Formats: sequence, C-alpha cells, structure tokens
Amino acid sequence: MLRTRDIAGGIGRRARRARWSVVESIGRVERRVGAGEVALTFDDGPHPDSTPRVLDRLGELGVVATFFCVGRNATAHPEIVRRALAEGHAVGSHSGTHPDPAELGIGPLAGEYRDGRAAVTAVVGREVPLFRPPHGHLTPRSAAMVRRQSLRPWLWTVDPTDWRPGVTAAEVAAVATSAVSGDVVLMHDWVEQPWAPEALDRSATIEALPAVVRSARDRGLVFTTLPAR
Repeated sequence: MLRTRDIAGGIGRRARRARWSVVESIGRVERRVGAGEVALTFDDGPHPDSTPRVLDRLGELGVVATFFCVGRNATAHPEIVRRALAEGHAVGSHSGTHPDPAELGIGPLAGEYRDGRAAVTAVVGREVPLFRPPHGHLTPRSAAMVRRQSLRPWLWTVDPTDWRPGVTAAEVAAVATSAVSGDVVLMHDWVEQPWAPEALDRSATIEALPAVVRSARDRGLVFTTLPAR
C-alpha cells in the first residue's frame, strides 16, 4: 500500500507539471528543435577571454550555435556579438544584468528583460526576439510579461551543468553527448554570479565540444541555430 508521503509526492509532481504546462502555454516557451536536429546554446556572455575561444572551436568543428547574451556584456563587447553573427550563429538576449528572477518583482523583472533585449538589438542593428530567462525561471506572471514584450523564450532539454566549479570536460561531454533528435543543449561561454571563481574557467566546456559534435554527427544529427518562431 502506498504511504501518505508517496501519495503526496505524486500529487506534488503532477501539480508542478500542470503549473509548468500553463507557464509554457502562456509564454509560448520552446525547448525542442526539428527532427534530426540538435542545437547547442551558450549563455551569459559575451566575455573577451572565453567567448572568442568558444567561437574558434565551433569554427574548427564547422558547427553553428545560439548565444544568449547578457545585455551589459553585449554592450561592453559588441565586436564579439557581431563576430558570432558574421560566423553564422544566432543571438538572443538573456536579461540586462542576469539577476535571479525569483528575487525580483514583476516590474523590475520586466525592465531587466526589456533592457537586455534593447542592448543586444542596439549591437546587432535589428530586433532580437530570441530570449532565455536567467536560470530558466518563469512563472505565469513573468511568462505573460515575456509574451507582452514579444520575446520568444527558449529553454533546453539537456543540461550538462558546465557552470559547476571544477567540472571536467569528460563530465560535460558525458551528459551533452546524450542529446538526441530535437534536443537543445545548455552550455555557457561565461558564468554570471559564479558559485566559485574556478567556474569562470570555460576550458572544460570548450574541450568537451569535439566529443559532443562527433557523437551527434555519428548518429546523423545536424546542428542548427534556434529559430525566432
């Protein structure tokens, strides 16, 4: 017989799934690409030490990706954003300063998302609807706000937690190589508000990329950028 705790846990999980289904519907949240495709995404940059290294490696591998830029970083390093676009990558916004959305009211959060988009738009010279909320955090209220701002939010299906301090290339690759048709992989070309300084070293992520790309291609998958649909 099921224990009360097990029953309560099951009810809680169903409630969370139902709540998230509402959030995704309100915000028109996307998290999967087309059949036979896989998408690499990079958050929190650009940064002059790590993002060019990521771009170099992607260029060597002949792979396109999507970069979700923090507004203040895009403003500080516009040439890196423009390089990413020139090399065939897609660019989206990732808030103005990468706050924790759970700690902000809806008004300040709306300003963060508006400012982040405006900063990236100013750099690239056209509207940038692609968007990823910091920490992937959305509520019904913030999802409605995102929709009013005509942002197109993208989350992910595979998270190798490459932001962890001390994570190794092998650990990143072990998870990222599990990507299958339609998956969106979350990675970081920089880390805002790191748990520890060593998380700022993006070497493990960069070193994992060849194995990730090789694994996907061996299974007939094609790398794509995220569409602003």
